[in-house]
Amino acid sequence: MKRSSLIVLGLMAVLSGCSRQSEENAQAPAADTIIQAAIPEPRSVTGAFLASHFAQSQYDWKTADKYLEQVMEADPGNAELVKRAMILAVGSGDMPRAALRAKELVKADPKDGLALLVLSVNALTTGDPAGASSFLKAMPEGDLTSFIKPLLLGWVRAGEGKLEKADLNETFIHNYHYACMALMLGKTDIAKNAVRRMIDGSELPTYDAERVGDLLAAVGETEDALSVYRSLGEQNGTSGDLNRKIEALQGGGGIEALLPPLRIKTPAQGAAMAMYDMAFVLYQEYSDTSAKIFAQMAHALDPSMSEAQVLLGDILARNGRYDEAITYFSSIPKTDHSYLASQRHAADLLAEAGRDSEARALLNKLFTENNDTEALIRIGDLYRQQENYGSALKIYNQAADHIGGKIPEKYWYLLYARGMAYEREGEWSKAESDLKAALGYRPDNPYLMNYLGYGWADQGINLDQSLALIRRAVSLRPTDGYITDSLGWVLYMMGQYEDAIPHLERAVELLPYDPTINDHLGDAYWRTGRRLEARFQWERARSNAGPEDGELKTVIAQKLENGLGSPDKVKAASILPIAPDASVKGAMAR
Repeated sequence: MKRSSLIVLGLMAVLSGCSRQSEENAQAPAADTIIQAAIPEPRSVTGAFLASHFAQSQYDWKTADKYLEQVMEADPGNAELVKRAMILAVGSGDMPRAALRAKELVKADPKDGLALLVLSVNALTTGDPAGASSFLKAMPEGDLTSFIKPLLLGWVRAGEGKLEKADLNETFIHNYHYACMALMLGKTDIAKNAVRRMIDGSELPTYDAERVGDLLAAVGETEDALSVYRSLGEQNGTSGDLNRKIEALQGGGGIEALLPPLRIKTPAQGAAMAMYDMAFVLYQEYSDTSAKIFAQMAHALDPSMSEAQVLLGDILARNGRYDEAITYFSSIPKTDHSYLASQRHAADLLAEAGRDSEARALLNKLFTENNDTEALIRIGDLYRQQENYGSALKIYNQAADHIGGKIPEKYWYLLYARGMAYEREGEWSKAESDLKAALGYRPDNPYLMNYLGYGWADQGINLDQSLALIRRAVSLRPTDGYITDSLGWVLYMMGQYEDAIPHLERAVELLPYDPTINDHLGDAYWRTGRRLEARFQWERARSNAGPEDGELKTVIAQKLENGLGSPDKVKAASILPIAPDASVKGAMAR
């Protein structure tokens, strides 16, 4: 069974009383201001209960906890209410309050696994490892227990100077923590052996592979660590942290602060990492309610652990709690390795909340005070997303001047973003130059291939090269509707109308409401004599076009009136499908 499935199964029972709103809809609307306006002060126990449920569904756990407290005053012996209140207290970051409720639960049921876990975490946070050990040993057997209990007990024993493998299994996370325990105790040779067990020849996910690199660097295997980091950079693009790790290893110093295994100095910090691992896996599964609980436990165990703060911010942002998320990101100190990335993300959230001027001000401050080129590039991105391409280009060129000389691989995404802005401004030669340079750095990036190939095809140039690029992009992203549309459109521009239709039909299946893609399919139908189907697609395109699609609407109206002329006289609306902005942001340090 996959480690994520194991964890989720173990949590389904103990967290069944929690809201699963976030698991069902990870893109909830912003709710920071909705809660206050939508929940009047309840006047009855029933009203307080309903208000608590609604607040929790909107991810406002503090308000939910406050109203549930009113319900508990009327029914203090209700174990289900106490458990729910305990969970809300943990999720709100109030571990002492959660521990009081956990004690009530354990009195009624000494084998309540989640309550015992809360008590063990609270004991570690208050400097009582013996108490933590006692609570952990009392936890009943089960999927959750078999996974988390050995890790926490292992860290408690490591605090006593003992390194024990017996209760740990051979999963990646357990081996990772065993290596970290060995490092904390100065047993480097044992840590090296543990790392070797983690490398069993199978392909590791990106996150796990970077952790292997971190351990290799921590045990002094510098060349092997560099090899792992460089391989990750080639496959996925180098993030800010990855770049810094490579530079630190090549420079011969400063790597310690970047390696989580070396930052663990106490059992509580090790336990915090274990709880963070649980939270991270659950977050990847979109089990945000459960992820938030474990992330808060990690934060309680190690308040300086920026990874937990960032994850809490990400969870809150994904559920529309932008102000709370920004608070977490903003609270990370300047001395922390993730400070700049967190501040940039706070700026992203300000922009998503419509507070563009605040976002630009924050990014400008990062550039001015920290010489942060990536913050400057993000200002350009904000202008580009607002379709203010002239201002975007001004900022992108300022960033390029600040870098000086040829833009290096580290900033390949600047070339990509500037190329898109140039194309939108009608400066194709400059756009082509930037896109080709970016593709030179990232030859396997399907969005770059698509943008450059579509740009050529839309102008009727380099069609053979365009077709080759986009075929390759489709092979890398076969379910991307925009890229599939590009393949059909290149074939259309080459006059291969029959060959274009299956790809354009597939693109419409993938993105049925995209006006440009429907328009393309209509054109292909018309060229092959399927006139009624063509008009149907054009009508669909027109009905799905928004206020920003004025040029497209005009072109479609002409087609519906007159059809298409000869291929050498009629050109479809030049609307290049924008690659997902995450493909640019994903390359930037977070």
